[in-house]
Amino acid sequence: MQEPKILVVLKDAQTAHQAGDFVNALKFYEHFFDHALDDDPYALYAVRLSHCLHGWAELAEAFPGAKHALERKKREMLDLYKERKEPERFHDFFSISRVLGTESDALEQFLILHHENPKSAAKLSKYVWDDLINREHWQVCSNLMAESNQKLDELFSVFDEASKLGELDPSFNKPQFDQHVVDTLLNDVERTVLVLRHAGRTNDIAAIQRQFFQGVDHRNHSLLTKQAHAKAAFLFSGH
Repeated sequence: MQEPKILVVLKDAQTAHQAGDFVNALKFYEHFFDHALDDDPYALYAVRLSHCLHGWAELAEAFPGAKHALERKKREMLDLYKERKEPERFHDFFSISRVLGTESDALEQFLILHHENPKSAAKLSKYVWDDLINREHWQVCSNLMAESNQKLDELFSVFDEASKLGELDPSFNKPQFDQHVVDTLLNDVERTVLVLRHAGRTNDIAAIQRQFFQGVDHRNHSLLTKQAHAKAAFLFSGH
Protein backbone atom coordinates (compact mmCIF):
# COMPACT_ATOMS: atom_id res chain seq x y z
CA MET A 1 0.00 0.00 0.00
CA GLN A 2 1.38 3.41 -0.99
CA GLU A 3 2.12 5.79 1.88
CA PRO A 4 -0.17 8.86 1.92
CA LYS A 5 1.69 11.89 0.54
CA ILE A 6 0.55 14.07 3.42
CA LEU A 7 2.80 12.04 5.74
CA VAL A 8 5.77 13.78 4.12
CA VAL A 9 4.52 17.01 5.71
CA LEU A 10 4.58 15.43 9.18
CA LYS A 11 8.11 14.15 8.57
CA ASP A 12 9.12 17.64 7.41
CA ALA A 13 7.66 19.04 10.63
CA GLN A 14 9.70 16.63 12.73
CA THR A 15 12.87 17.33 10.73
CA ALA A 16 12.47 21.10 11.02
CA HIS A 17 11.69 20.76 14.72
CA GLN A 18 14.86 18.74 15.36
CA ALA A 19 16.90 21.25 13.35
CA GLY A 20 15.63 24.14 15.45
CA ASP A 21 13.65 25.65 12.59
CA PHE A 22 10.63 26.28 14.80
CA VAL A 23 8.76 28.61 12.44
CA ASN A 24 8.64 26.09 9.61
CA ALA A 25 8.03 23.21 12.01
CA LEU A 26 4.90 24.99 13.19
CA LYS A 27 3.74 25.56 9.61
CA PHE A 28 4.19 21.87 8.81
CA TYR A 29 2.47 20.61 11.98
CA GLU A 30 -0.51 22.88 11.41
CA HIS A 31 -0.74 22.00 7.72
CA PHE A 32 -0.72 18.29 8.55
CA PHE A 33 -3.40 18.73 11.21
CA ASP A 34 -5.61 20.73 8.83
CA HIS A 35 -5.24 18.43 5.80
CA ALA A 36 -4.46 14.91 7.06
CA LEU A 37 -8.10 13.87 6.61
CA ASP A 38 -8.65 15.41 3.18
CA ASP A 39 -8.26 12.21 1.14
CA ASP A 40 -9.43 9.71 3.74
CA PRO A 41 -11.17 10.75 6.98
CA TYR A 42 -10.03 7.57 8.77
CA ALA A 43 -6.58 6.47 7.56
CA LEU A 44 -4.59 9.09 9.47
CA TYR A 45 -7.16 9.99 12.11
CA ALA A 46 -5.11 8.51 14.97
CA VAL A 47 -1.77 9.78 13.65
CA ARG A 48 -3.19 13.29 13.49
CA LEU A 49 -4.28 13.24 17.13
CA SER A 50 -1.20 11.44 18.44
CA HIS A 51 2.10 12.00 16.62
CA CYS A 52 1.12 15.35 15.15
CA LEU A 53 -0.34 16.86 18.33
CA HIS A 54 2.38 15.48 20.59
CA GLY A 55 5.05 16.88 18.29
CA TRP A 56 3.25 20.21 18.14
CA ALA A 57 2.94 20.29 21.93
CA GLU A 58 6.66 19.57 22.35
CA LEU A 59 7.40 22.41 19.95
CA ALA A 60 5.14 24.65 22.04
CA GLU A 61 7.38 24.08 25.06
CA ALA A 62 10.27 25.75 23.26
CA PHE A 63 8.43 28.14 20.93
CA PRO A 64 5.64 30.38 22.31
CA GLY A 65 4.25 30.90 18.80
CA ALA A 66 3.48 27.18 18.60
CA LYS A 67 1.63 27.29 21.89
CA HIS A 68 -0.47 30.27 20.81
CA ALA A 69 -1.28 28.51 17.53
CA LEU A 70 -2.27 25.32 19.38
CA GLU A 71 -4.53 27.26 21.74
CA ARG A 72 -6.11 29.01 18.77
CA LYS A 73 -6.65 25.66 17.04
CA LYS A 74 -8.32 24.33 20.19
CA ARG A 75 -10.84 27.19 20.14
CA GLU A 76 -11.41 26.71 16.41
CA MET A 77 -12.25 23.04 16.88
CA LEU A 78 -14.72 23.76 19.67
CA ASP A 79 -16.39 26.48 17.57
CA LEU A 80 -16.49 24.11 14.60
CA TYR A 81 -18.13 21.42 16.71
CA LYS A 82 -20.78 23.85 17.93
CA GLU A 83 -21.44 24.93 14.34
CA ARG A 84 -21.52 21.52 12.63
CA LYS A 85 -22.19 19.13 15.55
CA GLU A 86 -19.55 16.72 14.21
CA PRO A 87 -18.36 14.56 17.16
CA GLU A 88 -14.88 14.28 15.63
CA ARG A 89 -14.36 18.03 15.99
CA PHE A 90 -15.05 17.77 19.71
CA HIS A 91 -12.54 14.93 19.79
CA ASP A 92 -10.04 17.33 18.16
CA PHE A 93 -10.82 19.94 20.81
CA PHE A 94 -10.45 17.48 23.67
CA SER A 95 -7.24 15.96 22.28
CA ILE A 96 -5.64 19.39 21.92
CA SER A 97 -6.77 20.26 25.44
CA ARG A 98 -5.10 17.10 26.70
CA VAL A 99 -1.69 17.84 25.16
CA LEU A 100 -1.94 21.39 26.52
CA GLY A 101 -2.76 20.06 29.99
CA THR A 102 -6.17 21.75 30.06
CA GLU A 103 -8.37 18.64 29.91
CA SER A 104 -10.14 19.66 33.13
CA ASP A 105 -11.46 22.79 31.41
CA ALA A 106 -12.39 20.72 28.36
CA LEU A 107 -14.30 18.29 30.56
CA GLU A 108 -16.20 21.21 32.09
CA GLN A 109 -17.12 22.24 28.55
CA PHE A 110 -18.48 18.74 27.95
CA LEU A 111 -20.55 18.94 31.15
CA ILE A 112 -22.05 22.21 29.92
CA LEU A 113 -22.92 20.58 26.61
CA HIS A 114 -24.37 17.59 28.46
CA HIS A 115 -26.59 19.88 30.53
CA GLU A 116 -27.76 21.86 27.48
CA ASN A 117 -28.27 18.97 25.04
CA PRO A 118 -27.88 15.48 26.55
CA LYS A 119 -28.59 13.67 23.27
CA SER A 120 -25.83 15.48 21.39
CA ALA A 121 -23.43 15.13 24.31
CA ALA A 122 -24.06 11.37 24.42
CA LYS A 123 -22.39 11.09 21.01
CA LEU A 124 -19.22 12.53 22.57
CA SER A 125 -19.13 10.29 25.62
CA LYS A 126 -16.50 7.87 24.28
CA TYR A 127 -14.00 10.72 24.14
CA VAL A 128 -14.46 11.75 27.77
CA TRP A 129 -15.65 8.52 29.43
CA ASP A 130 -12.44 7.73 31.31
CA ASP A 131 -12.07 11.35 32.47
CA LEU A 132 -15.62 11.37 33.79
CA ILE A 133 -15.00 8.18 35.76
CA ASN A 134 -11.63 9.37 37.06
CA ARG A 135 -13.33 12.50 38.38
CA GLU A 136 -16.23 10.46 39.79
CA HIS A 137 -19.04 12.01 37.75
CA TRP A 138 -21.10 8.92 38.46
CA GLN A 139 -24.54 10.29 37.67
CA VAL A 140 -23.39 11.82 34.39
CA CYS A 141 -21.83 8.50 33.40
CA SER A 142 -25.03 6.68 34.36
CA ASN A 143 -27.10 9.11 32.27
CA LEU A 144 -24.79 8.56 29.29
CA MET A 145 -25.17 4.79 29.70
CA ALA A 146 -28.95 4.60 29.49
CA GLU A 147 -28.72 1.04 28.09
CA SER A 148 -25.97 -0.91 29.86
CA ASN A 149 -26.21 -3.77 27.37
CA GLN A 150 -25.26 -1.40 24.56
CA LYS A 151 -22.17 -0.33 26.49
CA LEU A 152 -21.08 -3.93 26.86
CA ASP A 153 -21.68 -4.52 23.14
CA GLU A 154 -19.35 -1.57 22.44
CA LEU A 155 -16.64 -3.00 24.70
CA PHE A 156 -16.84 -6.42 23.03
CA SER A 157 -16.74 -4.74 19.60
CA VAL A 158 -13.48 -3.00 20.53
CA PHE A 159 -12.12 -6.31 21.86
CA ASP A 160 -13.04 -8.11 18.63
CA GLU A 161 -11.39 -5.48 16.43
CA ALA A 162 -8.21 -5.51 18.51
CA SER A 163 -8.10 -9.31 18.49
CA LYS A 164 -8.13 -9.31 14.68
CA LEU A 165 -4.94 -7.24 14.50
CA GLY A 166 -2.86 -10.38 15.02
CA GLU A 167 -4.30 -11.80 11.82
CA LEU A 168 -3.51 -8.64 9.87
CA ASP A 169 -0.08 -7.80 11.29
CA PRO A 170 2.32 -10.41 12.73
CA SER A 171 3.79 -7.80 15.08
CA PHE A 172 0.52 -7.90 17.02
CA ASN A 173 0.43 -11.70 17.15
CA LYS A 174 2.24 -11.91 20.49
CA PRO A 175 1.22 -13.07 23.98
CA GLN A 176 1.90 -9.60 25.40
CA PHE A 177 -0.55 -7.97 22.99
CA ASP A 178 -3.14 -10.68 23.62
CA GLN A 179 -2.83 -10.00 27.35
CA HIS A 180 -3.18 -6.26 26.74
CA VAL A 181 -6.41 -6.77 24.76
CA VAL A 182 -7.90 -8.95 27.50
CA ASP A 183 -6.79 -6.58 30.27
CA THR A 184 -8.36 -3.64 28.43
CA LEU A 185 -11.72 -5.39 28.14
CA LEU A 186 -11.75 -6.52 31.77
CA ASN A 187 -10.73 -3.07 33.03
CA ASP A 188 -13.45 -1.42 30.94
CA VAL A 189 -16.04 -3.89 32.23
CA GLU A 190 -14.90 -3.20 35.79
CA ARG A 191 -15.31 0.56 35.27
CA THR A 192 -18.75 0.06 33.71
CA VAL A 193 -19.87 -1.95 36.73
CA LEU A 194 -18.41 0.74 38.99
CA VAL A 195 -20.65 3.34 37.35
CA LEU A 196 -23.72 1.13 37.72
CA ARG A 197 -22.92 0.39 41.36
CA HIS A 198 -22.55 4.07 42.25
CA ALA A 199 -25.83 4.79 40.43
CA GLY A 200 -27.61 2.04 42.36
CA ARG A 201 -28.40 0.05 39.20
CA THR A 202 -28.00 -3.41 40.69
CA ASN A 203 -30.41 -5.04 38.24
CA ASP A 204 -28.29 -3.79 35.36
CA ILE A 205 -25.15 -5.24 36.97
CA ALA A 206 -26.80 -8.66 37.12
CA ALA A 207 -27.94 -8.32 33.50
CA ILE A 208 -24.55 -7.38 32.08
CA GLN A 209 -22.89 -10.13 34.14
CA ARG A 210 -25.02 -12.65 32.25
CA GLN A 211 -24.36 -10.84 28.98
CA PHE A 212 -20.62 -10.72 29.67
CA PHE A 213 -20.20 -14.44 30.25
CA GLN A 214 -22.39 -15.23 27.25
CA GLY A 215 -20.04 -13.03 25.20
CA VAL A 216 -16.97 -14.72 26.66
CA ASP A 217 -18.31 -18.22 25.90
CA HIS A 218 -19.31 -17.15 22.38
CA ARG A 219 -15.77 -15.99 21.55
CA ASN A 220 -13.93 -19.13 22.67
CA HIS A 221 -10.85 -17.05 23.55
CA SER A 222 -8.85 -19.18 26.00
CA LEU A 223 -7.03 -16.33 27.78
CA LEU A 224 -10.21 -14.27 28.10
CA THR A 225 -12.17 -17.28 29.38
CA LYS A 226 -9.55 -18.09 31.99
CA GLN A 227 -9.13 -14.56 33.33
CA ALA A 228 -12.81 -13.63 33.13
CA HIS A 229 -13.78 -16.51 35.40
CA ALA A 230 -10.80 -15.89 37.70
CA LYS A 231 -11.81 -12.25 38.17
CA ALA A 232 -15.59 -12.70 38.15
CA ALA A 233 -16.09 -11.91 41.84
CA PHE A 234 -13.92 -8.83 41.57
CA LEU A 235 -15.61 -7.59 38.41
CA PHE A 236 -19.23 -7.97 39.44
CA SER A 237 -19.33 -8.17 43.23
CA GLY A 238 -16.89 -5.39 44.07
CA HIS A 239 -14.45 -7.59 45.98
